[in-house]
Amino acid sequence: MASWWNWRPGLYKPLPLFIGLRYFSAGGSGNRLVSFISLLAISGLVLGVGLLIIVLSVMNGFDRELRERILSVVPHVQIIHQQGVADWRSDAALLARQPSVTEVTPYAEVNGLVHFRQTSRPIQLLGLEASAVPDGLQAVLDEAGVSLPQGNQLLLSEVVAESLNIQLGQRLTLIVPSAEGPTVAEAFTLAGVFATHTEIDQLLAIGALPVVAEVAGIGGLVNGFRVQIDDQFNARQLGYRMLEGLPFGYGFRDWFQTHGNLYQAIQLSRNMVGLLIFMIIAIAAFNVISMLMMSVMDKRKDIAILQTLGLTRRDILQLFLTQGVLIGLFGILIGVLLGVLGCLWVADLVLWMESLFGVTFLNTEVYPIDYIPVDLRWSDVLKVSLAAVLLNLLATLYPALRASRMVPADELRYE
Repeated sequence: MASWWNWRPGLYKPLPLFIGLRYFSAGGSGNRLVSFISLLAISGLVLGVGLLIIVLSVMNGFDRELRERILSVVPHVQIIHQQGVADWRSDAALLARQPSVTEVTPYAEVNGLVHFRQTSRPIQLLGLEASAVPDGLQAVLDEAGVSLPQGNQLLLSEVVAESLNIQLGQRLTLIVPSAEGPTVAEAFTLAGVFATHTEIDQLLAIGALPVVAEVAGIGGLVNGFRVQIDDQFNARQLGYRMLEGLPFGYGFRDWFQTHGNLYQAIQLSRNMVGLLIFMIIAIAAFNVISMLMMSVMDKRKDIAILQTLGLTRRDILQLFLTQGVLIGLFGILIGVLLGVLGCLWVADLVLWMESLFGVTFLNTEVYPIDYIPVDLRWSDVLKVSLAAVLLNLLATLYPALRASRMVPADELRYE
């Protein structure tokens, strides 16, 4: 009985599987072109699968950092009053009672220039109360080992402090131009330096709420409230709902207006780069067609002999499917291994290259964060692997069908 379970003396495995394994392990020995194309197909699968896993993990990392780091410092909803709020405690209590609201922080804010010696730089000075610092910003301050300043002290980001070349305890001047009145110039002492390691470091400075309110020209008032919510993607709807419960004169903006383009860019980059690398995997998988077709042509007389010995068309089909699938699995497994290892090492590799060449690849003037974030998700690894296996299987079918339809008499006619 010729079937999948063809047994031969000393062989304890199905015959088509055994021959497929032999063809795979031989790797086209005796035919250098077949060996080269086989190596090319495996290398393409390794490269494509590995790169796709790394790219998806880095893009996942950017998405995670946007949610957990940038959006922990940036307000999800910023409630703004036109003239400033005097009785802000009662309005803050109204906001805190809204569903989904997790934090309500009164603030004062002013844009200006900090001037130290011969250097000036634009900043956005944020005034907060010591008893109402947002959790995300408090974590940044704790990491830097500083606390909210008092009186005419302020905190600068590392980026701003380094550009001014200023040291702790030195005094600088904040200049606030005004179109309606005289320009305000206020002296401050640098009390500390912090770093969010995001684009926010390009502008942010932090001061005490009463002092910032005075500089902003709304002494004793606040500009509004910085509100954090538990569902970041529902910020706009919640913003409109918050306005309904507040007195007249308030407006709002949400994080989509300030950082929505960044989020969309991350998602678009993830999809486009993922698609391009997926095409590399597809091309590599279909290289298997060329390799197997050449293998079939190289072994057509062997196929004819096997058929005369009793192997059916189904057995021949299984034989070449085994060879093609094993080639694909070999390349995919190595690609997965290199991709996972690459995810573990890519951030350190970038840091090493920065120190070696003395350059900064990720500058917050251009990129949202100054380091490579990696978020390896095993679900992505599984999806990439399954997609590569499916493409490889589809690429294997045609040559295997061609081999199974060979007629032994035609191949052995001139032997």
